Amino acid sequence: MNKLINYNFASLSSLLDDYVSKTDIDILKEFISEVTPYIKPAKQIWDYSQKIKYGAFIKGYEYKKDDPQLLDKFQKRMSKLTENEKFMEFLFQTVSDAINSRSSNAAFILGIYIAEIIKGEKEIEEPSYENLLIINALKSLNDWDITHFNNIYSFFYEHREYTKFFCSSQIFNRSTIQSDIDMSSSPDRAEFKAVIDKLINLQILSTSVAMAQDNEPYSVALTYFSHVLHDLLKRCNQTV
Repeated sequence: MNKLINYNFASLSSLLDDYVSKTDIDILKEFISEVTPYIKPAKQIWDYSQKIKYGAFIKGYEYKKDDPQLLDKFQKRMSKLTENEKFMEFLFQTVSDAINSRSSNAAFILGIYIAEIIKGEKEIEEPSYENLLIINALKSLNDWDITHFNNIYSFFYEHREYTKFFCSSQIFNRSTIQSDIDMSSSPDRAEFKAVIDKLINLQILSTSVAMAQDNEPYSVALTYFSHVLHDLLKRCNQTV
């Protein structure tokens, strides 16, 4: 870590170039290309996709820190954080998550989120559970998932005085009326139900026993992390 401490922190991009050994990566690429010629075209497409998402991450990161009044403070905090191996491991793992995320929009949001963590007021010893959970959610969500999440969140917000729990068919129909609709009965419903299940697995939604008249095994509610994710999307202009 010593060579990072005195680094000129102009950008995260140059920091990564200095930290990661390109030689090892190039050797691995050559080995993969030699093993089978069929991998090379697919790998070139994958590399291009990763390049786009890496660019989106850097764009979000630079966008959030590009404030003359905050830049000096940001660089000082970043300089100190490079001495923290846990944080640096977290930082580079997040970059890896960004370039392997499901969309360039998610990569952009991850860039902004990391810059916000670095720019925060409190001292960072290691990433919080909230940091790790939100990053895991973002790397797992594609653009359709994010759109669905925004619609789900807005439905709960509109009906926040009614109840905390709704079945996926109620949210899909944007109605508080109990429903016995089979959510596998159409591609649109099945897609929406799959997003609900994904958000549950990511701890963005929680579950409860459904009403007896519903044709679903459980209903769902927003969690604390739902609000954290939505607030982040709002700051990134990614809400509906």
